[in-house]
Amino acid sequence: MQIKWDDIRYLVLLARHGRMSQVAREVGVDVTTVSRRLKSLEKELETTLFDRVDNRYLPTDALQHVLSNAESAEREIVHFQHNLIGKDTALQGRLRITSIHNFINFYLLPRLGEFYKLHPNIEIELIADSEQLDIGRYEADLAIRMGRPTQESVVTRRLTKLYYSVYMHKDLISTEKSISEMPWILNEKSFQYLPESLWQQQNFPNVKANLYCNVGPAMLTAVRNKLGVAILPCYMAHSDLNLTPLNKPTALRELWTLVHPERRHLAKIRVFIDWLDLQIQSDIQLFQGS
Repeated sequence: MQIKWDDIRYLVLLARHGRMSQVAREVGVDVTTVSRRLKSLEKELETTLFDRVDNRYLPTDALQHVLSNAESAEREIVHFQHNLIGKDTALQGRLRITSIHNFINFYLLPRLGEFYKLHPNIEIELIADSEQLDIGRYEADLAIRMGRPTQESVVTRRLTKLYYSVYMHKDLISTEKSISEMPWILNEKSFQYLPESLWQQQNFPNVKANLYCNVGPAMLTAVRNKLGVAILPCYMAHSDLNLTPLNKPTALRELWTLVHPERRHLAKIRVFIDWLDLQIQSDIQLFQGS
């Protein structure tokens, strides 16, 4: 039998991610379709391709032996496709951008209308995901990351430093309690390695937390509802007149863009990065919490 390219892609993605839900999201189908394609392929090949262990799909020995060939095929086809796409110099078509929920929801989306006024023929696809998509495999055209990139095979640009402060609802301000004595809202255990969590542990190590969250929007909502104090990015919290910073803003992260070298000259990517850079510079006081 002849295996189709789409089937190879499903196999490579499932081996890479281990979960059908992630494959479905990346390909743009539902989980049922992924499952049906896998079962059909195993039936045609008369071979079990994956073992399911702890809710993850792991390649069997049979698949593992040929997986490197499949990944090579994926790279060659993707390279071919994007070489063709990369010749496009028109300010039109879809631009796939990935970043974290905080930045997309609290900064980018409220300002995106201004970009559309300038470039109405460019379509934006936003992937808000804490799992970093791979620019090298063209999983996104542009990544906006909250930290200095470590990848050597991408083109980067620093946009700004990201400042953080401890914020409280103005109705809870009390001269009788220090910051350490107030109830805190902290990142849950698996996010204690983040720069803002490490800063809190170093500067306010003995605080009492009454709530733990795994995402910034939840922490901001909790502060707005007077559940305690939390360390938040200034660009998220500083414009809220009901919230008060309790300390001097501190630069804990940096905002960077990442683009694959072969796509760096694509017109729609260039104009978006330039627009975003200018937008951030005009809002620099918001990012600095000043």
